[in-house]
Amino acid sequence: MVLSAGLQDCGTESRVHGKWLVYSNQLFVFPAVLPTLTGSVIVRGTTIVIPVECHYERKQTVKGEPLVPTWIPLTSTISAFGLLHFSLHTMAEDCSSRRSSSVYQQGAAVFLEARVEAPLHPPLALFVDSCVAAVKPDPFSVPSYEFITNRGCLMDSVLPGSSSRFLPRVQHNKLCFSIGAFRFNHSSEEQMFISCHLRATLKQTSASPQNKSCFFHSPTFRWRATEGDSALCECCDSDCSTLTEDRDTGRPETEKHEADRIIGPLHVLHQPHWTGRLSVG
Repeated sequence: MVLSAGLQDCGTESRVHGKWLVYSNQLFVFPAVLPTLTGSVIVRGTTIVIPVECHYERKQTVKGEPLVPTWIPLTSTISAFGLLHFSLHTMAEDCSSRRSSSVYQQGAAVFLEARVEAPLHPPLALFVDSCVAAVKPDPFSVPSYEFITNRGCLMDSVLPGSSSRFLPRVQHNKLCFSIGAFRFNHSSEEQMFISCHLRATLKQTSASPQNKSCFFHSPTFRWRATEGDSALCECCDSDCSTLTEDRDTGRPETEKHEADRIIGPLHVLHQPHWTGRLSVG
């Protein structure tokens, strides 16, 4: 026996369950009504209710009347603020693990890891467009020092004796970099806050003067990119914003997302110095 009915016939109900679009109904099997030889009618057995469900993945096309989708298409979810999680953390040396202490000696390397997490998205690549150090949480307060600028140029690495750098990527959604701990001149504050502007693009987006991580390599006296062609970093000495923007390359706005993150306070101590006496016998 074959029973055939449309998805929305016979009172069928539809609902969304996870990634499935479910059509449900009930099939009633009534007991047989039998006449007897004496002319009476008897019912033998009980009524049986059989639940019937049809499951369709919501990305597939199903036969029936048009339905208003109750999900957000994958091509647009990347622009939804709540679906991307950006973070900025202080790390132990070489970004091997989280750092438990917020105290640094002046001149010591401060390792920072920026990260974006979006498990439901296509693979993302993270970039650090800018970072500002200040004695207050407000990056626009005075004094302040913008040590990453120009869409990913680590300007502190240009200073004599600086060891600031971007570390090679281990994962595309993470980016680790270092800067030497410092104090602002004529400031009594020993604390420092670091604010960074983070931006994510689709992993397959090609490197460009807008999507880069550059630091100055003193031994070769040239800018170096952590990935891709180091020629992308040549604009670090001028203005990278005058070059072609992402919107001019034909990429949709849904391929990028950005956020500001802040860490601190970090406590920077004076360099230790000896105040005793030296006696020579």
